[in-house]
Amino acid sequence: MTHSRNFLCAVALVAATTPVAAQETEIDLNGAWESIACELRPQAARDGVAPWYLRRSINFTPGRIDAHFTTYTDPSCSMPLVELKFGGDVIVRGPSDVADGAKEVDLIVNDYLTVTPRMQGFVEFLQTAEAGACGSEAWSVGLEQDIFQTGCSVMGVAANSPTTEFEVLHVSAGHLYFGARPIDGQPLAQPEARPTALQMPLKRRSGGQSQKVGADDLRVPRHVEIVLFEQADGADPTKIRAFFEAITQKMNQNDTLLYRTVGQGEDGTWLCVNYWTNRPDMETLNAQAQSWSEEFAVMRDLVKIDSFKLTSYDTGL
Repeated sequence: MTHSRNFLCAVALVAATTPVAAQETEIDLNGAWESIACELRPQAARDGVAPWYLRRSINFTPGRIDAHFTTYTDPSCSMPLVELKFGGDVIVRGPSDVADGAKEVDLIVNDYLTVTPRMQGFVEFLQTAEAGACGSEAWSVGLEQDIFQTGCSVMGVAANSPTTEFEVLHVSAGHLYFGARPIDGQPLAQPEARPTALQMPLKRRSGGQSQKVGADDLRVPRHVEIVLFEQADGADPTKIRAFFEAITQKMNQNDTLLYRTVGQGEDGTWLCVNYWTNRPDMETLNAQAQSWSEEFAVMRDLVKIDSFKLTSYDTGL
């Protein structure tokens, strides 16, 4: 099993606080939030891009975040790999251009950061760190340790060092949207790394204002499609991204493709994750796309056609 050294996407210096107008920092984060389904978390790996799966439980109180993430090895989130808990400060910087009402937010891990391995393979991964460089005790399955003071060298976590994630948050129709994660596994470690798109949302479990949420909320994806492929020898990666931007713009006219994230691994392997309203809509639009010969003509020179691998699954919503 390959593990990313950037497992915790929260490595940066704490940014200086800049005063902003009160109305620019108002966002109803307070309450408990949880994943609406098993989430995909692509990570950079030695052999390209590796899919990880995740469920999140997050509690916001004024100026504070307490979070519990569980990573799984399977797309149904039935085989836990490791649990991560952290707590710290929340600073709302001001409005974001990502969506009307979205805010730029700094999430600062400066209180605690615990790790609980749930599989022996992850125990062995943690044990590759030198003594005292990842927890204070010998690791075992089910043992929770706070690594804030010791750090964890194999996870890229520095000892006794607050870390900041430069985020974008948006609350709408009873859902909380974080920014889309970099598919190459890089952390949101600098202000310029703030996401420019939103990801699959969390649902409000408690707290905050009650809002009607149901099947009429098309922003909640019910089907996820994962596509892996390799770029052609000598292909320009910027042209591959431009191709997907053009195709995405055309698909978005149907309001059935909710989100699309495209990223490149170090070895020329690409990953495209599509979030759809539902599977029938996906199949209908993909069938229509077969006639877009002009748009897809450029693709033959950019990718290895026989390298495509496609999987998809329902979110259960």
